Amino acid sequence: DGLFGSLTLFTHDVDNYIFLIDEIEEDHDEHGDDHGDEHGDEHEGEHGDELGGLIRANYLQQDAELKGYELELGKVFDLARGDLTVSFARDSLSGEFDDGTNIPRMVPDRNIYSVVHSEPTLDLSLRLRDVHKQTDIGFNETVSEGYEMLDFRVSKTFNVDQGAELTLSLFANNLLNEVARNHASFVKDPVPLPGRNYGIKLSLSNF
Repeated sequence: DGLFGSLTLFTHDVDNYIFLIDEIEEDHDEHGDDHGDEHGDEHEGEHGDELGGLIRANYLQQDAELKGYELELGKVFDLARGDLTVSFARDSLSGEFDDGTNIPRMVPDRNIYSVVHSEPTLDLSLRLRDVHKQTDIGFNETVSEGYEMLDFRVSKTFNVDQGAELTLSLFANNLLNEVARNHASFVKDPVPLPGRNYGIKLSLSNF
């Protein structure tokens, strides 16, 4: 009947989970005071710019628990010239330290809707990623807004000399031109995900 589906549930208890966290202004000031006590007034005014405007960050360890699930449902339709696959997928991940605070940079929940048409020498795919707003934030993090990312791709394969195959692919990503930020990125605010973009790819195989 062409129906398919899968469900994965998982939970992980992690001892000494390693994570990176930015210092806040108060932490930086305390470090500056300690530095001044150790080296005296001859370095006064130098410490404030010792990192060249960069943010100081520290690697820390703490026991943590991660849990979530991955779900996919779909159906394959037999057509006269190929197959049409329609599917829905969803994944969710959450993480907390043993003190109840959130692990930083946890990816938000997302739904993925896709339609794929396949023929022997032609493939077309349309995919929409509905990424939720991330409000379960860790220490010194900011909320990441949700977004919808629509991608399209078409690939055509040509038989060339002596059995070699040439595949031409055209793609268009972020067709809605969403301003999107990856919550798991260390530089999500200054560096958003790419806007609307197009491309072409050629590949040769079996030569």
